[in-house]
Amino acid sequence: MLFLFRYKAAVPSLLMLLQLGGCAYVTPARPAAPPLPALAKPAPFSAADAVFVQKLNTMDLVQIGMANIARTHAARSDIALLGEGLFKDTSALQARLAKVATAHTLTLPPLPGPEQKQIERLQHWYGAAFDRHYIRYFTAAHARIKPVLATQIATSQNPDLVTIARDMQARLADYQAVMR
Repeated sequence: MLFLFRYKAAVPSLLMLLQLGGCAYVTPARPAAPPLPALAKPAPFSAADAVFVQKLNTMDLVQIGMANIARTHAARSDIALLGEGLFKDTSALQARLAKVATAHTLTLPPLPGPEQKQIERLQHWYGAAFDRHYIRYFTAAHARIKPVLATQIATSQNPDLVTIARDMQARLADYQAVMR
């Protein structure tokens, strides 16, 4: 007790220092946030790539239209089945092509344009006559697009378009083998 009386004046100061001592704790600074990763740049897209996308889009739209007709107008069951497979595969490829086009702000037309006449002409044929005309058109379209696909594979810097061109090239070769 003697101790308390002797340092009576120091006790309030000591209490005040203890109270302030708790407030004097400085929280450590938060570490700096790491820098954000660089945005992935889209693959290069040249004017030749844009022309290729337009040509392939037109061909795909025509193939989809003709494949729809082949399911009901063909005399040969293999061509009717091929029409179903062609429709499914080409529609999936068309979706991939549209995704690449929108990534590069390229608008694809929803209709084939002047090629629509080919679809309308083919609608008038049934049976064996349809089969002959369908095979003839498919063979001619494949011959026209084959060098375009090969050029795209050889020269394009866009890996997405090269993959699409390779897939299309393989599918067209498979379809042509079935049509013989």
